[in-house]
Amino acid sequence: MAHVDRISSLTDDLLHRILSLVDIQEAVQTCILSKRWQRLWADMDSLDLCLPDFKPQSRNIERRFTRFINALLSRRNDSELRVFRLFCEETCFNVSHRSITAWVLYAIRHKAKVIEIDGCLYRSLPRDIFTCASLEDLCLRISGLGGGVVAGGVNLPQLKKLHLGGIISRNRAILRNLLSGCPALEDLSLDVCSIDLRVISSPQLKHLSIFSMLDTARIESIRTPNLVSLSLRLRGDVLRAANLEKMPFLLNAIISVDGGTGFDENCSILAAFPNVRSLELRGNIMKDLLRVELPKCPIFFNLTKLHLSELCRLCHGDLVDCMLAHSPNLEKLQLCKYPWCCQVLNSYQTFTSVTIRLNLQKWPYEFFCIIIKV
Repeated sequence: MAHVDRISSLTDDLLHRILSLVDIQEAVQTCILSKRWQRLWADMDSLDLCLPDFKPQSRNIERRFTRFINALLSRRNDSELRVFRLFCEETCFNVSHRSITAWVLYAIRHKAKVIEIDGCLYRSLPRDIFTCASLEDLCLRISGLGGGVVAGGVNLPQLKKLHLGGIISRNRAILRNLLSGCPALEDLSLDVCSIDLRVISSPQLKHLSIFSMLDTARIESIRTPNLVSLSLRLRGDVLRAANLEKMPFLLNAIISVDGGTGFDENCSILAAFPNVRSLELRGNIMKDLLRVELPKCPIFFNLTKLHLSELCRLCHGDLVDCMLAHSPNLEKLQLCKYPWCCQVLNSYQTFTSVTIRLNLQKWPYEFFCIIIKV
């Protein structure tokens, strides 16, 4: 049978999809395959520029990387971009800020919908990125946002997803200015950011995730009435006096606090989740939260899955029973406890899990499965 080149007979869209799955150097090298492939790479709508893809033993890797990207962008066809990703690992931050800024501006001019920048020490974002009308997904893992996040300086009408990682800023209004300029934002993720978190307000937001290891951070108010999922992984007294406004559409919530001294009597967290279906409370001060909030909490009629970390029926039976009384339709209860905190586990030092069945006559079902992890 004669040789048939089936790959070259595929449509341009499929071939561009294939090229997007390999590193950018290999994608460009396909130009030598045949005339069909000579300019195929130049029409790619997805650019994944990754410094670690260059051989680490090569000399002047940053200079080679910069020259390659400059040549790539200058020879690329003047078509719109869908995805622009730039990754420079921590040990290779000698790529000049001027070059990175020029590449970001190229993506903006070509109406990129997704921009992801992992530049570590890079903190010179051009102001144009905060007024890019085409942007739908923005992920920034860099040290700073530059001077573009000012009152009235953010206008991202199409942005639906925003992820910030490692951002450091003393501007107390930075988060407020960002959220006020993103009227369509649905997904917000803040990962190890040193920014002011006191007030988080976004009426249209559906997914919120915050991970912070700063003891000095404080969350005073979260106003997100349309939230569907919430994940707060914090440290210290970040939520000590927090007041979360009602979230009637919230289905899944994870509250995890490492350390801390407790909660104020006027804090309101659980009361904001009247219709939650899955709830996880993690951390050694969750028992303090339950003591403060359960007396004023509503009945969680929709709650079917409950995870309580570092609580057990032996040490905190009153809290567990009270929480169960607030969850009449619960189907799964998971209690996780460290062995040195609970006497019931003293004779079970070698197992990985125990399943206990409890008859609960007050509920319509016969028993719960409670898993105690060690």
